[in-house]
Amino acid sequence: MTPRNLGPIALLKRLIAARRGDVRAMEDVYHLRGVLTVIAVFLATIGLPGLMLVYYGVVGIRADELALAADVRRRADAASAEFKSAVETQFSTFQNTALSRLTSGQSVHVGQKELSDVLRVAFGFDGDGNLAEPFLSGAGVDPREDQAFLLFDEWREAQSAEREGLWERAATLYAQAARQTHTRRDRARCVYNRARALDRAGLGREAEGTWQQLVDEPARDLYGFRIGDLARLQLAQSRLKRDPAGGQEDLKALAEAVLTQPWEIGRGGEGAVARRAIELLPNSDWTARARGRVDERSAQLYWAERLQPELDTLGAKGRLLRAEPGTFVYMRTDSAVWAMTWTESEQYAFGLDLRRLLDRYRVMAAAAGGPDGDIRATLVGPDAVAPSSVLSRGSLAPWLPNWSFVVTARDPAGLAEQQADQRRRGLGIIFLSLTMILVGTVASTRLVRRELDAARDKSDFAAHVSHELRSPLTQIRLKAEALQLGLATDDVSRSRHYDVIVRESERLSRLVDNILDFSAIEKGKKKYTFRIGDLGLTVARCVEQAGVAMETKTMTIDFELPDDLPVIWHDADAVSQVVINLLSNAAKYGQQSAWIGVRVYVSGDPDGSGRKSGEICVAVSDRGIGIAPAEQKQVFDQYYRSTDPLARSKKGTGIGLTIVRYIMEAHGGRVGIESAPGVGSTFTLHFPLSFVPPS
Repeated sequence: MTPRNLGPIALLKRLIAARRGDVRAMEDVYHLRGVLTVIAVFLATIGLPGLMLVYYGVVGIRADELALAADVRRRADAASAEFKSAVETQFSTFQNTALSRLTSGQSVHVGQKELSDVLRVAFGFDGDGNLAEPFLSGAGVDPREDQAFLLFDEWREAQSAEREGLWERAATLYAQAARQTHTRRDRARCVYNRARALDRAGLGREAEGTWQQLVDEPARDLYGFRIGDLARLQLAQSRLKRDPAGGQEDLKALAEAVLTQPWEIGRGGEGAVARRAIELLPNSDWTARARGRVDERSAQLYWAERLQPELDTLGAKGRLLRAEPGTFVYMRTDSAVWAMTWTESEQYAFGLDLRRLLDRYRVMAAAAGGPDGDIRATLVGPDAVAPSSVLSRGSLAPWLPNWSFVVTARDPAGLAEQQADQRRRGLGIIFLSLTMILVGTVASTRLVRRELDAARDKSDFAAHVSHELRSPLTQIRLKAEALQLGLATDDVSRSRHYDVIVRESERLSRLVDNILDFSAIEKGKKKYTFRIGDLGLTVARCVEQAGVAMETKTMTIDFELPDDLPVIWHDADAVSQVVINLLSNAAKYGQQSAWIGVRVYVSGDPDGSGRKSGEICVAVSDRGIGIAPAEQKQVFDQYYRSTDPLARSKKGTGIGLTIVRYIMEAHGGRVGIESAPGVGSTFTLHFPLSFVPPS
């Protein structure tokens, strides 16, 4: 016994042969061989990959669950690092810009928005720690102190004279009051009022001389204005009247002087004087820039008044210590974050708006977690309780001491549920994949079977067409040969031969037309020529043609056609093909009754006016073998032929009704069927009156 004879196939054959014999065993083995081959191919291409998919899917689901928690923590660390980097970048940019200005000798008090948009004020201190620029400390200064001159009779009388318009007398009384005062400041106030009264009295030259004495006076009037600035403003206005160019130069010089000298905290006079000087000048690029500088300095003065007490508190605690030049130290008060830096001889304190900073960082924190993300970032202050389940924490020191950027899980329970959802999704994907494999296998099997059926239908169609072509050709040849050989000896025989030749020629012509049209329909190349015309006339021609055709001339055709049929768009040749196909089928399957009914009528138009709301119907009826209800929807499918033996005994190709359906759809209509076995069939063509062919 050879090794081959000991193989599994031989062993299986022997086992089957013991019960069914050698021949049956051989057939079963070959059949089983094919089945086993299919099973092996299925297992190799679908089964084994499916099992691998399940295994690696389950392993991957568990790995994804573990990776989800790690990914959340990793994103929390990344968000924390990114946030701190953004904060560090903002402060570094501020520091570098400020140091660049200081080392190059530029002012840090002009164009502060370029340093930081949250910078409110910058203080400069001298070597002794005294406020030097751009403001002077006004703490404890009361502009109304030491105002004994207000009690002088001369001062009160001068005020009364002003109210009465006695300006020269007022000027004399102010001069007397000035001689009685004991302080330089009060004397300057009296002299300034005297100059103003002289100007009102029309003594302009004397008034200018008096103002000229006060241009360097640093004392302030009762309203906090520096008297020297007011005097220069009055002199510039007086000169502007007689010498516009010179007056404008004086006003510019005054505005520049006010903007370059330190302003006193608690006083608003400098800004008002500068604005008045600029208002008297014509608009220009210089005045626009000057207004901007005044607005900026005024805003700084506002914040200086608010923040200086907090800065003084830090100094009182001894925290304003000297450090290495070019370094920054940050301290926080109730309203500001103070950035301190030093040069060789000066100290600078930059007040950053704490509320604006915190609002900005809260927005950044909210954006870091995302509106729908699984992590949430918040700012935690020194007095706040830190949240639980912290994933990542980043300190904002040294810029915001005791403040932290904290990242937590937005919903810890939701995170666990997310892991469960991920597990369910993974298992669902595996199940769906297996289901799709199964469905794909079944669908592929059905698709192959359908393609095989289609191939078989086409093969049957070719066979039917060949038979259909052969039959009329054979009849034509036989009858023609009989006539040629003189076998038809009398006129009756010859007439019958001629009738057969004509009938089979008509049948052959109709068959070829159907085949050509069906081929064009399958390729999508069938074209129609639509024209407005009388559909009833087209049908009547078909009935007339059928009445003389050899296939139907022996049958009775009942034809009903109304007189007032509306015209519609249609292709007369295509409609004729449809009607002739239906008449031919009626003749083929209803020959025993020898009757065909053709009825044309308007449907959906009760008043008979032919409005576009209805349709024209063409019904072709016979009293033949009929069609079973189960097959009535299939008769319009290509290549379909009835399973009824009586129907299959008739010759046909299975494409005639398919052509009918397609032509009706091209006309925007449809074809209906009413039939019962043994009773007959009625095919109704529905042409809508509203149909308009595509352009």
